[in-house]
Amino acid sequence: MIKSKELKIYIEDTNQFKKKMKKELNYINNNKTKKIKEDSISFQSLEQLRTFLTPKRIELLRTIRHKEPKSIYELAKIVNRTTENVNTDVKLLKNLGFVKLKKVEENRIKVIPMVSYDKMTLEIDV
Repeated sequence: MIKSKELKIYIEDTNQFKKKMKKELNYINNNKTKKIKEDSISFQSLEQLRTFLTPKRIELLRTIRHKEPKSIYELAKIVNRTTENVNTDVKLLKNLGFVKLKKVEENRIKVIPMVSYDKMTLEIDV
């Protein structure tokens, strides 16, 4: 059975985030063998998450994951959007950590978007 790779999304205030980072840094500084191998992204509020993770961007993530386009241009064609708009969204998703980009030089340089996880889970501290 293939284990699914998960991206955790946290809604947490700055203090919670700092506490978590301090704990992880202590593990690293003390050469603990515990591996911190969680792919995660933190937002300060649900509203902030909604601002960045729009329905069109979620569609891009799903399309990248399932259709594996070989360029931004191909991705734009699949989702029926302009290359410029898709490129803007993909760059934002990359900067937030949702997407990785791989440059490949064939006749010209192409950028291949990649998603390395197959599910996202949202965790909200109360």
